[in-house]
Amino acid sequence: MYKKVSLIIVLLALPVLLFAGGNKPAPEAETVSMEKPDFSGRTLSVLVNDTHVQVVDAWKPLWERETGAKLNVILVPYAGLSDKLWIEFRTQTGTFDCSAIPSQWMGDIAGGGHAAKVDPLIEKWGYPDWDDVLPAIKVITQWAGETYAFPYDGDNHMTYYRKDALENPEYQAKFKAKYGYDYHMPPKDWDEVRDIAEFFNNWDWDGDGEIEYGVAFIAQQKTQAMWEVLNIIAQYATIAGKPSNTTGNIFFDIDTMEPLCKTPGWIEAFRRIQELTKWAPPGLLGYGYSEFRYAYVSGNSCLGFDWGDVGIMEQYPDQYGSEVKGLLGYGPLPGAKKYWDHVSNKWVEKEHQVNFLDYGGWVWIINKYTKNTDMAYHWITYITNPEHSLLDACGIHGYTGVNPWRKSNFDPAVLGLWKRGGWDEEAAKGYGQGILDILTDPYAVTDLRIPGGERYYDALDTRLAEVLAGKSTPEKACAALYDDWVKITDEYGKEDQKRYYRESLGLD
Repeated sequence: MYKKVSLIIVLLALPVLLFAGGNKPAPEAETVSMEKPDFSGRTLSVLVNDTHVQVVDAWKPLWERETGAKLNVILVPYAGLSDKLWIEFRTQTGTFDCSAIPSQWMGDIAGGGHAAKVDPLIEKWGYPDWDDVLPAIKVITQWAGETYAFPYDGDNHMTYYRKDALENPEYQAKFKAKYGYDYHMPPKDWDEVRDIAEFFNNWDWDGDGEIEYGVAFIAQQKTQAMWEVLNIIAQYATIAGKPSNTTGNIFFDIDTMEPLCKTPGWIEAFRRIQELTKWAPPGLLGYGYSEFRYAYVSGNSCLGFDWGDVGIMEQYPDQYGSEVKGLLGYGPLPGAKKYWDHVSNKWVEKEHQVNFLDYGGWVWIINKYTKNTDMAYHWITYITNPEHSLLDACGIHGYTGVNPWRKSNFDPAVLGLWKRGGWDEEAAKGYGQGILDILTDPYAVTDLRIPGGERYYDALDTRLAEVLAGKSTPEKACAALYDDWVKITDEYGKEDQKRYYRESLGLD
């Protein structure tokens, strides 16, 4: 692990192109230069959760030195971030100037008029290489056709698997004798996941003298577990394609706004994830995102599904207790052999795979009520310029919660920096390609991004927790979730929600 002193040396040796390139350049006479701003005597307050504070900590001393400003960091856990945001939006007291938020909250925050519009600021001050931002990431910064946030992170779940387990010829032969087929690496579909999890559960398949398990994932309520079941829902409730009522659409009927969450595709996904708990480590229901990641890199399970953070933590045996450095394979989410067509009301037997943009990525917003827009803009574009974003994503200063999101993050020319982050060349290429394939998929299903999005997902999280704990059946949980979602939709206005939902899918 590189200490911060070493990091500063590395950074000072790199060119810092704060405002190279730009989007929608304004006439020269109207452009205000912020290349060497002087914010002496001023303080910028940033709101950030525990996942991303390491990014702030890494860049804070350099930014303060270059600008003369002071950075006041307001740190809250993920579970408290929403409350902190909405206290400010209701009171408008300026408790923070800017914040990193889940892009899935844009419907409420940008739609509610609480974030400053970004396009006029880009026109005024420029932006560090907007063309370098992946198209899928640009989408998550927008609301109703306008940009309200800054890209910062590229989020999608991927499959992690133990190569030393799945590539073992002896295990492959035993698996085939038991199940009658050769599995794929990574698993091709959720049927294979089920069989692999069962086969590799509860025995010492890596020869370390300890029992290992078949599969692990985030399962604790209020710690982002709902995205684990959405990974499976995306396979059983739709098929990849340009968004329509039956393709690229898993949440609502686009014509009626009726929730799809009690259709057989959703029920099948709930059944699958409930079944997987049988082949998971003890204490699975206590696995939040942090607990899962530490457990998985400790080597306790064969399969795992998560954002790109596991790949970073894998590289650091000393800091994160990784016992799997060089042992992980990376790939897309498993697909399915069928999907439910809710329009024709039938199962369609078809092998397919759907990429799902879980979260899509964290973004930075500027509080509409701040008096420090200029400082907030400079801070955000400073930490997200091409050079800095690469260092956050590749692991130069450890696990930051930031995953690749710029085209340049995947450029072979920067492979040397990935190596400095602890990666070997094969792992860096495999990890990067796995993420790039998903973020450049034109038919990747997007997260729910409408007003009330947080409430819809909170209800999903609650019903999933009941199923994982064995307190409810998939059928009953999905039926209850349907009622929850109907109530939320009615509160926001069904016709309004339908319009927002269609717009979020790129439909008229």
